[in-house]
Amino acid sequence: MFLFPTNHSNDYRLEGRLVGHKNAINCLVVSRNGSMLASGGCDGMRIWDLKRRIQLPIPPQTPAVRNPADSVTCACWITRHEATRETLCYGTGLGFIGIWQQQGEGLHDFDAKVLRRIGTGKEIMCLTYDHTGEDTRIASGTRDRVFNVELATTIPRTINFNRAANRNILVFGMYDGEIHTLRGTDGVIIATNNAGPLIGYASVDTAQTLFLMDNVMNGFSLHRLDDAVCIRTYNTNPVKTFPKQVAFGGKATLVVGGSDAGVIYIFDKNEGTLKQVLQHADTGRVQTVTTYDGTHHSLIFGATSMNDMEPTISIWSRKQDTVAKSADRPLSALKNFVRGIAQLAIAMALIAYVLGQYNTFSLVALENAWQEYSKFGDRPQDLTDDVRFLLEKYIEDQRRGEGHERARSSVKTSKHDERVKSIILGSEKLQEDMHAVILLGS
Repeated sequence: MFLFPTNHSNDYRLEGRLVGHKNAINCLVVSRNGSMLASGGCDGMRIWDLKRRIQLPIPPQTPAVRNPADSVTCACWITRHEATRETLCYGTGLGFIGIWQQQGEGLHDFDAKVLRRIGTGKEIMCLTYDHTGEDTRIASGTRDRVFNVELATTIPRTINFNRAANRNILVFGMYDGEIHTLRGTDGVIIATNNAGPLIGYASVDTAQTLFLMDNVMNGFSLHRLDDAVCIRTYNTNPVKTFPKQVAFGGKATLVVGGSDAGVIYIFDKNEGTLKQVLQHADTGRVQTVTTYDGTHHSLIFGATSMNDMEPTISIWSRKQDTVAKSADRPLSALKNFVRGIAQLAIAMALIAYVLGQYNTFSLVALENAWQEYSKFGDRPQDLTDDVRFLLEKYIEDQRRGEGHERARSSVKTSKHDERVKSIILGSEKLQEDMHAVILLGS
């Protein structure tokens, strides 16, 4: 079976490559504001300034603690909304957790705050964090346990905090395809579902209703989070069963995943069609992938996952679909202008209708006309606030007798031999429920 991408006018384009790693790259994570990229691999952790496309200085670490042969396996940015400094947390193959934090005047430097071995020193497979109130919790999944809870048959491949009030932890098992829900307070397993025989990697959407996974066998698949039922598959026909990272992209409209053929696949999430193939290298594994959706651009990152090739990080970008929104702004302004004119004409027409039908001013007639207008299904609330306020205040003032003599004098000095023949208040649709007001001349 061959994969043919469909044409798309807004394709991702290669923006550049980052070079600096000496060995395979295992993880990529983008900071909250999209300004920095953290990459970890067999030669340690690195942070990149994405605007300037340069590597930031690596904080000094104690040689006795940091083993140069200890590869970084996973990482996550710890985001606190009120914080001005970014914090990076990473895990290693020898079971160490490291925490770096921004410092310095320009926040281009990082300081190594923590480097500590956890548990029995098994490889840290995945990391995640949860920030609620004043507390920040970090959960790690190692080859022997998660959250200090030993799972008999499960090696965690991905973990994720449930953003609901209970703050439970979701654990995606690598070799058994099981998804465990651990209670956030004590780690007790409260639910288990099965998504298939293997999970090479998993990614949960922002709404926490769906998750993507690399099923290792034929590509990627989309599942419901509550029961792990498969909704759709995205076939990539992998040559070898290496686990590959997969992520939501394009504001959760795309499925982006790696391959063992030097490329990154982009699928339409809902239709399942292949939209684009990004060329990272001629051959080799591209198991490491991540995405970022900014205000103006959507980014895809892919990295070399083999030691026998030059390790690089590729960056692709496309503009967010803001052209249509921008084009709608002048039309929206025109709609509002026409709507305001139409509504002002309605108010003026009501007064003109009453003054034209009666030689003497009648407040009751004006109120009756106002009620008749409402019967057309166009509520007074549909008028702009200013017009509605003026008209209703006018009625109220007349009821109290304020300005009654001025209105009577105006009626006497005006000529009403020719009356308004008809006022048609239409309710047909003009774009967004604007009213058609047709005033037939006197």
